[in-house]
Amino acid sequence: MPVTPGHALLRFCRLRLGLKPFVDYAQSRRCLNGIAQLPIGTVFDVGAHVGKMTRRYRKLFPNANIYCFEPLPDCYRRLQRWANRQGDRVQAFNMALGNASGQVDFFWNQSHPGGSSLRAPETPHNRETHVSLTTRMEKLDDVVASLTLRGEILIKLDVEGAELEVLEGARNLLGQASAIILEAAIGEERSRPHFHDLLQTLEPRGFLYRGNLGSAYVDGVPRLVDAVFIKPPSLRRIAA
Repeated sequence: MPVTPGHALLRFCRLRLGLKPFVDYAQSRRCLNGIAQLPIGTVFDVGAHVGKMTRRYRKLFPNANIYCFEPLPDCYRRLQRWANRQGDRVQAFNMALGNASGQVDFFWNQSHPGGSSLRAPETPHNRETHVSLTTRMEKLDDVVASLTLRGEILIKLDVEGAELEVLEGARNLLGQASAIILEAAIGEERSRPHFHDLLQTLEPRGFLYRGNLGSAYVDGVPRLVDAVFIKPPSLRRIAA
């Protein structure tokens, strides 16, 4: 295979300039550790907030159906306004997802809406910054029953500690999905589902760990990672 000018420049930056860690990280982010190379036709963005990642998926997979879920009313309204401009390719839902259906308490972090969660704040300081509101929760499998699935399926979870509950409510969808991106705790961090717990949940369903897209650090120590899991080609399904 001939070496293009672009590849030559990347090689020069990686090897001659000593920028290998930075170039490799940028490439992994751009292709989502290989997910961008799959024929993704359906994306589930669970915990979409105002749609930052949803917009990226829209560019990476322009022909995909994207279904995004956000329980906070203010964030949902911003997400919905953008979704309305995408034609029928993007659909937003104002709800939480979990392992049951019904009304639930959701804890809105007023100082950092992205840190809002189904889990009650544990410390007095956090309780001062959170406001409880009531929202609807559904199982993802129940919602999917009325949606159109196309191509291979990507699931992204950013649900602030409720990952295992969402996965429990999506057992059928996990059998059809090709890739998952979700936040996992590592090391001594125990406020979220640990990487080991998520691995034990996903490996029996055919998912293999592909690597991380990013990490959250505390005092220079990584505590959380955005972990990527992909099924091998022999286990992937393509929805009609």
